[in-house]
Amino acid sequence: MKPIIQLDIKALTFPDEREPALKNIKLNINAGEFIVITGGAASGKSLLLHAITSAAPKFYPCALNGTVMVADQDVSRIPLCQMADYLGYMMQEPQNQMVNRRVTDELAFGVSNLNLNQEEIANRVNEIMEFLGIRAFLDRTTDALSGGQAQKVVLGSILAMKTPILLLDQPTAELDPKTSSELYRHLGQLNREKKVTTLVVMDKSGAVLKDAHRVLVMEAGMVKDFLPVAEYQQKYGVRKKSRQAEPIQVDENTDVIKLTGASHTYKGGVTGCQPLNFSLKKGDFTAVIGQNGSGKSTMLKLIEGLVKPSTGSVELFGTPMTKKNVGELRRQIGFLFQNPDDQIFCSSVKDEISYVLKNKNLNEQAQERKIQEILALIGLEGLEEMHPQRLSRGQRQLLALGSVVINDPELIIADEPTSGLNASQSQVVMEKLARLSRQGVSILLVTHDLAEARDFANRVVVMHNHQLALEFEAKKMDDYLDDLVRLELMEGGDDKCLG
Repeated sequence: MKPIIQLDIKALTFPDEREPALKNIKLNINAGEFIVITGGAASGKSLLLHAITSAAPKFYPCALNGTVMVADQDVSRIPLCQMADYLGYMMQEPQNQMVNRRVTDELAFGVSNLNLNQEEIANRVNEIMEFLGIRAFLDRTTDALSGGQAQKVVLGSILAMKTPILLLDQPTAELDPKTSSELYRHLGQLNREKKVTTLVVMDKSGAVLKDAHRVLVMEAGMVKDFLPVAEYQQKYGVRKKSRQAEPIQVDENTDVIKLTGASHTYKGGVTGCQPLNFSLKKGDFTAVIGQNGSGKSTMLKLIEGLVKPSTGSVELFGTPMTKKNVGELRRQIGFLFQNPDDQIFCSSVKDEISYVLKNKNLNEQAQERKIQEILALIGLEGLEEMHPQRLSRGQRQLLALGSVVINDPELIIADEPTSGLNASQSQVVMEKLARLSRQGVSILLVTHDLAEARDFANRVVVMHNHQLALEFEAKKMDDYLDDLVRLELMEGGDDKCLG
């Protein structure tokens, strides 16, 4: 079988760094193969895709010693703008890839540059809208989309171009489980029927392995293993989680969050969420789950004071939220955003971690001790002086967590905090949140990982069609699998399970 991608990378090095970010990579990808790429944080997964697209070194400032061939062409000789003739590429942060204001224009943007007639463009856009189920927000602006909706739109714009090669960096990281399964099934079908060469950086669920041929394991910028799927599963096994043994103590008499008939309608009459009656008690660890577009993000925006309730009211710490006091109330809350880049702004890891300590009455020695404690917790020791944007997505997630935890918040609102993390990193984040909950910190977690919600929260609420549809004890989730299928959070069948 003829290789469609040939890599011979001796070293890919960034300025002012002694060690190459990629090194000693020599491998071939055959036409029509479905390859999964996995590895820990900063192992080089995303950078490898950048090298294949030629964005590294044409866009990212680095030096490449070696060659990258795509379809028998040396990518160093192909203008970056022409790489779209060979491959479609989806970044880890979909919002960074959007270029249009309206969803319909975004879906048509790439395919419109292929010199196709208007009828073919419309047919491709309609086909992909139906598959991804995004027709309902076709006329929305792209900045009004949730993270999962944005991921669908960017993916749709890429799939519509029908390139012979697809490079996808965790394409389901912000999608609900049912949509993720449907997407991977579609990618498998494209690979089998259209012989589309597919490289996917795997998320922690591992669901993509069902249709893959081989798994490329990265470690420290090198290829550790390149194995058939069966051999990979035999060697590396599957992720297993254990439920937290220590009980969570909830103060049922103290409301930390209280929504009373709170709803929000966006401009243009788009429903964000219908009237919600919801409370979070002190020490509670509640997980909110639901399909993309079910209203979870709007619910968080109401609690955070980013949008005003169209009806009803919002209370935090027993105080009604108003325009005047929202800033003061937020000081008691730690926010973990869906995209860590939305909250990271300093020029070094240490500056980011220590930023909130500027307003604390701590001497220099006490500050340093606290900083080192947090760095050890999130596993970023020794990276104090590194610029955050040189970290991997997973490491930036951990950095954001550290910058929140160091402020000792009473409430943590975590929006998909393990998106982009591997299984071991996810375990670190979730165990830390669970530990904080046992210490009396209230946690409101939004997640698509149903097993994560079951194993770490004490309560689960389900949003569906912009309203709260179901609530149960987290440890009893396995008793509600039929309900989760009915609410389109997982697929049905005799083999349904959470893992």
